[in-house]
Amino acid sequence: MAVDVWNDEVLYVLRMKTTHDRLDLLDTFLRIGDTGSLSKAARLLGTTQPTVSRRLLELERLLGCKLAIRTTASFSLTDEGRSLLAEAHDLTDRWSGLSSRLSGAQSRPEGTLRVIGPSGYGTGFLTDAVTDLRAAHPALRIELTLTDRVVDLAASGAECWVCVGEVRDPGLVSRQLGSMERVLLATPALLKRLGPVTLARLPSLPCVGLLPYVMGSVRLLDKAGRSRIVALDTPIRTDSLLSSYRAILNGAGIGAAAPWMCQDDLQAGRLKRVLPQWWLEPVGIHVALPPGIYRPARVTAFIEALKRRMYALPGFRPAP
Repeated sequence: MAVDVWNDEVLYVLRMKTTHDRLDLLDTFLRIGDTGSLSKAARLLGTTQPTVSRRLLELERLLGCKLAIRTTASFSLTDEGRSLLAEAHDLTDRWSGLSSRLSGAQSRPEGTLRVIGPSGYGTGFLTDAVTDLRAAHPALRIELTLTDRVVDLAASGAECWVCVGEVRDPGLVSRQLGSMERVLLATPALLKRLGPVTLARLPSLPCVGLLPYVMGSVRLLDKAGRSRIVALDTPIRTDSLLSSYRAILNGAGIGAAAPWMCQDDLQAGRLKRVLPQWWLEPVGIHVALPPGIYRPARVTAFIEALKRRMYALPGFRPAP
């Protein structure tokens, strides 16, 4: 009798180990499919490319079909591989949300939260949101990467990307948190040298360009709802919000900034509003997420912390 019980326990453990191994193989395949690369998947998993390749072969043997086509120059999923990738995303989403559904409450934020954000906003309220979150949940670890470039969210291993403007990747889930007001600014010394600034004169005056938001031409709005499209001459252009703002402070030209960024310099007299009855068209602030229904508690908590910080900013309009 004791032998039978022992054998049953061993068989149970072996079955559980097989299930666990299969989940590991599926997780590895998810990383491969999302990044489109064995080497990138290996880096995200903290292992070697041969190990990832072996796991892919094991999964193919287990399922009895070819999941990927690999050559020295290319890598692509087969039809079966693409089908499995979609099913695997759905399965992992449901698994991650299982605890919440059974308990009826969201789990506590834990693990490591990886966030990507723009450098200008990242050194301001985005960092504030991160530190707020960490103070509320000391067990949580956070990695914040700042860049003004378009990112490959899947390849980066990050769980969310806070970005200014539209998210053009159709493979991501985009949520608009709201929009940020922007105004035109210049130093008093530059305005004294340029003379009165009008809509008609603005195209002939030096401006600081911020790619891709302030360049070529911009749409200006007033409180009455009127709009004007005005061409700009931008002898200095940059893709960095911080560099753009620094150039404005240096008197290099008329430029644009959000109220939260420039309010101290306006109050101190270092900058003055240009065309104070006009505003630039607000720019949307979005958070982009990998596809799926369920989110780890740390991601949800971060978005809420970010919204609290942003709602307190001057010039920010929450999304309806």
